[in-house]
Amino acid sequence: MVAAGLLLALLRFEAPPYGDREAHLDRILAGKHFDLAGWWIEAMAAKLSYELIPTHEGMSDAEQAAFVQDYMHDVAEFKRLVGQIEAIYSDPKVGDAAAASAGLRAQRDALRARLNVRQAIVEAILQDQVQSVLREEGFAVAGQVMPPLRFRFTELPDLLVISRRDKIERIASRELAAGLTLEEKARLEEAVDRRFDVSSLVTPIGGLGAYPTMLPETSALHWVIGVIAHEWVHNYLIFTLSPVGLNFFSSAEARTINETAAVIVEREIRERVAQRYYPELSAALASDTQASAASDTNHKFDFRAEMRRTRERVDELLAQGRVEEAEAYMEQRRILFVQNGYLIRKLNQAYFAFHGAYNADPGGSPAAGKDPIGPAVQELRRRSPSLGAFLREIAAIRDFDDLQRRLQAGTRDATGKT
Repeated sequence: MVAAGLLLALLRFEAPPYGDREAHLDRILAGKHFDLAGWWIEAMAAKLSYELIPTHEGMSDAEQAAFVQDYMHDVAEFKRLVGQIEAIYSDPKVGDAAAASAGLRAQRDALRARLNVRQAIVEAILQDQVQSVLREEGFAVAGQVMPPLRFRFTELPDLLVISRRDKIERIASRELAAGLTLEEKARLEEAVDRRFDVSSLVTPIGGLGAYPTMLPETSALHWVIGVIAHEWVHNYLIFTLSPVGLNFFSSAEARTINETAAVIVEREIRERVAQRYYPELSAALASDTQASAASDTNHKFDFRAEMRRTRERVDELLAQGRVEEAEAYMEQRRILFVQNGYLIRKLNQAYFAFHGAYNADPGGSPAAGKDPIGPAVQELRRRSPSLGAFLREIAAIRDFDDLQRRLQAGTRDATGKT
């Protein structure tokens, strides 16, 4: 409970404010904040009540895997029903939407009830499956992974990201209540930008490193496994009082090291869990990856190359003090992406400040431009004897300079030079 309280406190920590930004920001966001404390109480109660009598422990590995897959199938069916109901209510030709959707709504509600009964069991199974790999990597004390892995399927908040205009740098963020309309998001962004002369973006997130961590309910099992591991990394880096964990909100360098390491761990854990418990899923993932690579090669519009080109040009313009020109250029590029099927609502400094922190792709992620931190973290993983050794070294790193010194020291050791 002490660790959980620490995590909650750190999750709300922001970079030191300038002027009275924080007070004004709170007024702009009045009534739209996400109630993290309320969510935490409810989530912990659900976790503790199930863990008193963990019913899944009498099931074999195969039975547990089948139970999870059945649940994911029903999640997909639930979302299909929701989509059908929404289509009826948005169809102007339907006179009485309530009557027309009555049967579907009854199916939806019955399925939701069955999902609710099984949710805690599925969460416990997936927690154990991911923890089995974490134990092998040396993250357990007397058999218990530390910090214990706990997550909860839930509706996620949106995230308000605020960046400077003259430089791509995240200076603040806020979790917002789920369910805001596009109009409400746009009004918030406009109010924040106008009041503080910044660049802001309200964006969805794929998970949140509270404790337990928050994941959206989805039928994409391979994605769920990865995000479970990803969010645990954030908790681990706080639990160990790692500099890149404690400075996540106050340092762009720490945030990029943290997020890039989490993506690397996510990908490796996901594949190992899939191979061990869901071999059919692992084979399907390999096939999908090959098909996706072929599709990317044949597609006339190269999203990655175009986004990288956009980020690098924006960095150049901002470095020259041409802020308005950079913003006009980003809007032109956004229209280009939309015309080619990539529905980006808003492309601005805050977009790059958020997405550029996830820099784990070979050669660097497109939204990161020429940022050197991600490639350096990837190089550290290549030199590490194991995933566990890699993450423990990440936990000891103070900043990017420290990361570079460690890589240089490793190079000297390998060549025998001093």
